[in-house]
Amino acid sequence: MKQDKLTETLAVNTGNMIASLNLQVAKLQTAHEEQDEEITKLKAENDKLKIENQALKKEVMKNEPSANNTNNKQINK
Repeated sequence: MKQDKLTETLAVNTGNMIASLNLQVAKLQTAHEEQDEEITKLKAENDKLKIENQALKKEVMKNEPSANNTNNKQINK
């Protein structure tokens, strides 16, 4: 009789531990999915900024040669 009660208690405790671990795993999976979504958003934002940066570099390069020419003319005088 005592052995049956002990076995039952052990089974209940083991079940509770498994349920608790399953809950922790579910929380971690949810957090991981949220992080993946955030990473995806940040990558998209990064790509957008890279494109903007390229456009700005092109704009600077357009203006830079004329500034360099002016500097070179002044140096050569």
